[in-house]
Amino acid sequence: MTGVPAVAFDLETTGVDPFSDAPVSFAFAWRDGAGRMAADTGLVDPGRPIPAGATRVHGITDAAVAGAPDLATAVPALADRLEAIWREGGVVVGMNVAYDLTMVDALLGRLGRARLGERGVGAVADVLVLDRHVDRYRRGKRTLADLCAHYGVGLDGAHSAAEDAAASLELYERLCARYPELAATPPERLTETLAAWHREWLRGFSRYLERKGEPPVDPGRYEWPLHAAP
Repeated sequence: MTGVPAVAFDLETTGVDPFSDAPVSFAFAWRDGAGRMAADTGLVDPGRPIPAGATRVHGITDAAVAGAPDLATAVPALADRLEAIWREGGVVVGMNVAYDLTMVDALLGRLGRARLGERGVGAVADVLVLDRHVDRYRRGKRTLADLCAHYGVGLDGAHSAAEDAAASLELYERLCARYPELAATPPERLTETLAAWHREWLRGFSRYLERKGEPPVDPGRYEWPLHAAP
């Protein structure tokens, strides 16, 4: 992937369900011509009260999003930007980025707009999927903060969309530098390669849940980077 432009994408949201929740902020992060980190971020009015639990995570309140673009304005604009990144041959990077992309895709459907899957999804790189594949037997949690600590990436404001996007991009760079096979993956094969790695991990995780007497993973989660609704 050397030389291929990478843009990280992150949402802060009303909750954890990509099919029923909504964004309250977004961020894109990339390297500018001088190699410095650049970011574009903004608030979104989700059209519903932001739960107190979500506010405790990201700090965004109903008052903060008052007057921000609503979903009908913000979501198509996000989709247009993602489509432009792919059209220009770039890679969309993120931490558990299937969640963010699935939320945009689901909201486009609810708004009656062309969904990401219909527009055509290009190269996607998820640092969580990458890390699970290249270092699968490492013990411990793999939150964004955990990955940043492991790979020596600074993270000053976890659960800020701009900080999370920038950290995800730097993690992607560190992973490609440490594991040359990642950097050598052609962009046109990146998404299908990571989709296979994701499904491989998920099958093992589902078997683990079943051994514990818990339900297996919902089949829709095997679809990647756009999960299918349960």
